[in-house]
Amino acid sequence: MAVNVSLDWSVSLEGTDDKGRTFTFPEDKLDRQKYAKFIVKFLADQGYNSTEGTPHNYVLNLNSEWGSGKTYFLKRLSVDLKDYYPTVYIDAWAQDYSEDPLMTVISSMIKQLRVQAGKSEDDPLFKAPRKLVGLLKAVAPAVARGLSKRYLGIDPAMIMDAADETGLESDEVDDKGKPIDMGIAASKLVSHLIKEHDAKANAIDSIKINVKEWVEAVISADNTDHTKTEKRTYPAFIFIDELDRCRPSYAVEMLETIKHIFDIPGVVFVVGTDTEQLQHAVKAIYGEGFDARNYLGRFFNSRFTLRQPNFNNLLEVHCDHHKLSGEHFRDLGVLVWPENDASKDNIANITAILNCFNLSARPAIQITDRIIATLCNLPRGRRVDLLMLTTLFCIREKDEKTYAEIVAGNFKRARKGYGNDINLSMYMSLEYANDRQIIMNFDPVQKVSNFFINCPNLYEEGVYAADLECYFEMFSSFFDSGENEPIGVLISTSSQATNRSPKNEIGVELNNLQHTRKNAGHKKTISKYWMKYLYLLDELGELKLKDYKDLVELSSSLDWLD
Repeated sequence: MAVNVSLDWSVSLEGTDDKGRTFTFPEDKLDRQKYAKFIVKFLADQGYNSTEGTPHNYVLNLNSEWGSGKTYFLKRLSVDLKDYYPTVYIDAWAQDYSEDPLMTVISSMIKQLRVQAGKSEDDPLFKAPRKLVGLLKAVAPAVARGLSKRYLGIDPAMIMDAADETGLESDEVDDKGKPIDMGIAASKLVSHLIKEHDAKANAIDSIKINVKEWVEAVISADNTDHTKTEKRTYPAFIFIDELDRCRPSYAVEMLETIKHIFDIPGVVFVVGTDTEQLQHAVKAIYGEGFDARNYLGRFFNSRFTLRQPNFNNLLEVHCDHHKLSGEHFRDLGVLVWPENDASKDNIANITAILNCFNLSARPAIQITDRIIATLCNLPRGRRVDLLMLTTLFCIREKDEKTYAEIVAGNFKRARKGYGNDINLSMYMSLEYANDRQIIMNFDPVQKVSNFFINCPNLYEEGVYAADLECYFEMFSSFFDSGENEPIGVLISTSSQATNRSPKNEIGVELNNLQHTRKNAGHKKTISKYWMKYLYLLDELGELKLKDYKDLVELSSSLDWLD
């Protein structure tokens, strides 16, 4: 009968781990619970046939890039499953100071399963297996050499040195001073090594028996959570996290340990990695031309990839999003355009631009952190265009050469079908513009009560969403001036020259459109004009390109390493 596992990640979770330390998991803002439910059901079926009562071994690679919530996923799931299955969570990176992954896994299983079984520290069942010593990497060679010398009367290294093309004659003597027949000694050594090999195989079988006993002890123990009526059952879940951050040799040895020693029926492993990074670790050992992907595939039965979450949610989880609120900017004494009061609206604008550049989670988080660091360090009284800052950061991240050309004012491209002289505006439109929008959530009357005499502003408070492509057209025009000249903005709304100022020209258009503002066909046009009008009203066009260049290059010197 299948176990009915109850998961609710919509609320925070607090508790105490096996070492008595308190932990808190916030609510799941990356929508991971659906993946957790699927994986639990899938692995429970793979690890134990409840109809036949047959246990099986299974190894799943949980693939997820940095920043996308892999550790939260594994830790929270391991806590939730302890009431239903024997469960162990191992942070491989936190323990890669150890020379031996086998010891890491065994010690973690003993500690955590003993607690789940309700046994004391001195319980004989949960003692480290004595035969483990012969399998430990740091101990086995020294033990083998010592035993050989003791029982064969000779150091095995001496035999290997003597066993060359000249034969096996040697002037070496044993402990009693008698000449050693290297041929006989080599035969004894080979015989001894065969026995040693068999002993290791027996030791592995013995460890597998120990693990089965530990798992059975947890299953047969009373569930400590008396609100759960179901007893724990097979399979045991072993979660191994952060493997891609470990030393390459340690990471590979951990996989080999899981594959060759812990292929135990009734035990399933979930190994969390950024698979691309783990492939780099494998290549560091076997060479750049080595087929690391196929090699890693030998260790796993299957791979499950956590999809990259929505950037809005991702940035809220990983960044100090409250520092992007209008209230915080007012406390700092800086004007950040567009002037949205809610941090979620500013995050939505940052996300709209990040998505245009098809960035992955790590650079997206780092760019947002740089933006926050930049804004928080502006002197009081400064103004800054958040969209300009974000766009420049993204271009620099995507292609530093293109960024250098843009800020130097000498950008030029050729493109098939468009000629040999594509300007920046066309390039941005072709390369990055899409149907994403920029949010401006404000009260128009607070900005301007009258467009002109006898022309009151009748626009209502709310969200005005302008096409990002319209902003990219403005962005491109910024770079027509030199870096020490005011940026300005090309905002002409008609084909004929007028004597009106740019702001008044847009004011005329907004005044003419306000009686049709509820017309769906006019909403985008109205938002486009408001975007340009507010830009001029807040005097963002008075800033210089050099100001933005300095901000981008200064904060780009700051890298978040974790």
